[in-house]
Amino acid sequence: MNRAIPNHFYTTREQFLEERERIFAPMWTCIGFASDIPNAGDVYPVEFMELPLVMVRDLDHRLRVFHNVCRHRGHILVSEPGTVKQNIRCPYHAWTYDLSGCLLRTPHIGGFGINEVENFDRSEFGLNEIATAEWNDLVFVNMTGTASSFDAFISPLVDRWEPLWGKTGPDLLRLPKQHSRIHLDLNANWKLAVENYLEAYHLPSVHPGLNRVSPLQDHDLHLSDTFAGQISHCYNLGSGNDGHFPVFPEWSTDQFKEAEYPVLFPNTMLGIQPDHLFVMVVIPESFDRTREETRLYYVGDESLQPRFDNLRQEQHQFWSDVFAEDISVVTSMQAGRASTGFDGGVLTPFMETATARFHQWVGERVGVQIG
Repeated sequence: MNRAIPNHFYTTREQFLEERERIFAPMWTCIGFASDIPNAGDVYPVEFMELPLVMVRDLDHRLRVFHNVCRHRGHILVSEPGTVKQNIRCPYHAWTYDLSGCLLRTPHIGGFGINEVENFDRSEFGLNEIATAEWNDLVFVNMTGTASSFDAFISPLVDRWEPLWGKTGPDLLRLPKQHSRIHLDLNANWKLAVENYLEAYHLPSVHPGLNRVSPLQDHDLHLSDTFAGQISHCYNLGSGNDGHFPVFPEWSTDQFKEAEYPVLFPNTMLGIQPDHLFVMVVIPESFDRTREETRLYYVGDESLQPRFDNLRQEQHQFWSDVFAEDISVVTSMQAGRASTGFDGGVLTPFMETATARFHQWVGERVGVQIG
């Protein structure tokens, strides 16, 4: 049996901020979806580990991520998703930035009607931009700008999945306008959401409906340096319905029952099946508050046809129900972390090896030996 992460990893702001600096900031981390800002001028604020960020689509359709604060007095610039056309204007003193982050206007900076002052160089006070990469609609950032290339980061997962969905799979992903989004708020630490996803041990007790179609005994675990999670050998196309969605054309028919549910460390939970992909981004907002944003993607233009409307709705409802069943479990574990009669617990040697790998991965980055 392996010892698990102790309580204070879940219950203190100090630990949370240390994880922000030592886990999230130095590496590539997912914060959202490029499809949330499809058009030039679209903006989408994200609260990520107590950092206000904003995704922006500039006039050249490039996706950018900035710290969502005015360089003048630190006022939040964008409070709601929407479209700003060409500029971002601070609501406080109307300092104005273009969509590439350059400071354009500083009204009355030198007195009424005087918009410029000597020795103030606007080019030094543009928005602070964060290194950004896109992968299959996912938006990744590297807050320190010191990580290795994004291709190097994502290549182990790409290499593992290529035998399943082939080289064309990513290009075929389609996001429907309806029944493709799931939003959940958890009063719990982000790590508990990740740990719960990493194991199938809880299926019989927490997900009896899912366990009937994907029973515990038909799951394995995969471990690697950058991701880990469940493998199912009993996936059913169509989730028990008559018909099914289009499948990835390079997915071998003798592997139609195979599905994988890894966590790309630290916070991206994925589910790949022959006929669809879901991605759940775990967004830590504070040490005891986490948001989960999920998107469901299907295969090719055919999957968006009206004849699949009911099936997409059923699939959306199925995953919505499954993910919602985890809320009480995760929040109850957070409440348990306040107990003086418990300090992390233990991990079983067979069912929770992926969770143990995640704990070790966290410990390595914060300088604590776990296990």
